Amino acid sequence: MTWDLVIAFIIGLLCAVRLPILIFTLVVLVVIVVLTVTAIVLGNSLFEALTWAFLVAAALEAGCVAMNGIFYLLYVRRHVNERKQSPLEVNSKFSGTRELTASRPSAFMRRLIARLL
Repeated sequence: MTWDLVIAFIIGLLCAVRLPILIFTLVVLVVIVVLTVTAIVLGNSLFEALTWAFLVAAALEAGCVAMNGIFYLLYVRRHVNERKQSPLEVNSKFSGTRELTASRPSAFMRRLIARLL
């Protein structure tokens, strides 16, 4: 049965590429029901059938989470690393003054609260 979990993980990886998460969740729900009913019909106990069904579902979901983590590393982190760092002093288009947002966030917040009040 361990190969079933490995195969379920790989299927979860592949499904995460093309399926929206809602559709994938419905597929996992169908897999749980079908696996449980099949195991009960084959003579396994209800506890054993549910245990394996949930283990396979967890492997499917783990594959989906792993692929989403890979997508995050490939697209989001790479895009963040390619951007240039902004300077510490940023021109504010709302007030016309220069705000020190990165070096002194507390001073920035005090000025923002003072403007709001």
